[in-house]
Amino acid sequence: MRTQLVRSRFPFLAVAILGGFAACSSKSSNPTDGAGKDDGQSDGGMSSMDCKAGPADDKYVLIDDMEMGTNGPIVLDGGISAPLMSGYWYNSGAGYRADGGAGSDDTSNPGQGSFAFTSLSTPITTLNCKTSAHAARQQCDLNGLYDTCGVGFEFAQKPDPDAGTPSSADAGEPRVTVPFDISRYKAVTFWGMTTTPDTEKGYLPVKVSFPDTDTDPRGQVCNGGSADNSSCYNSYAANLEFTTSWKQFTVLLDPGQNGVPPEGGIAIDSSWGFQGAMWIPTQVYGINWQAQRNVAPDAGPPLMTDIWIDDVYFKE
Repeated sequence: MRTQLVRSRFPFLAVAILGGFAACSSKSSNPTDGAGKDDGQSDGGMSSMDCKAGPADDKYVLIDDMEMGTNGPIVLDGGISAPLMSGYWYNSGAGYRADGGAGSDDTSNPGQGSFAFTSLSTPITTLNCKTSAHAARQQCDLNGLYDTCGVGFEFAQKPDPDAGTPSSADAGEPRVTVPFDISRYKAVTFWGMTTTPDTEKGYLPVKVSFPDTDTDPRGQVCNGGSADNSSCYNSYAANLEFTTSWKQFTVLLDPGQNGVPPEGGIAIDSSWGFQGAMWIPTQVYGINWQAQRNVAPDAGPPLMTDIWIDDVYFKE
């Protein structure tokens, strides 16, 4: 399974649509970490007892509900066909080192490169009263300027032709992530929350990004085919406001015209990175969510981040 550290550099702008498409989208139970500590807060919304499922809606395509395996593979109903294989979830933590490289002052839970879905203390309901018992969660204490904390997944993989023949001790066949076509879909909808909102703003800024072959270094475009990836990772994205209540977020897969997205659409950040990127929905690697520290290490205490994601769907 191939993972990546997704890094951005500048503050967030809010461009999200809340709610929208679901017949029943409330989540009122508290999430809990693996140790059983209750960290979430109720939004006081509709409980599963009040939820009334609507008719099946085939305009929604489940990407993943986090109910299978420790970190995947993703479900993506009917979307992954042989010889491709479904991708997996991954997490990313910051790499700030106060001593110049010997050790890191940033902590992440779970640690970078080790990820498993988190059990919810009580099953909760999402689209059309679907019951959810697990979610994706990533916590970090960020110290370094522009350090990020995130979680995400990749759509599709294939056997890695450069890995050679796997030994009997290998966990599985080596794979490499490949671009995937999501052009048939109009939007992505999911549920999100945090336990660490900014005390003044009342929310945690979270950026949801869609790396593709123009903005991810694997596409060899943002870096011009070189080893310098400093202009990469400025992917088309939307900037959201996570609060202590579970909310449904819907992001339109629409960059608009002349760099101006419609309300709820996606855009690259005009203040840094590769600016020639085109939105290429036929060549998308995956989706990731991340929070970022935007002040220097000596400008305040660590930024505590806690990102929760549940039940991710495409909207056709």
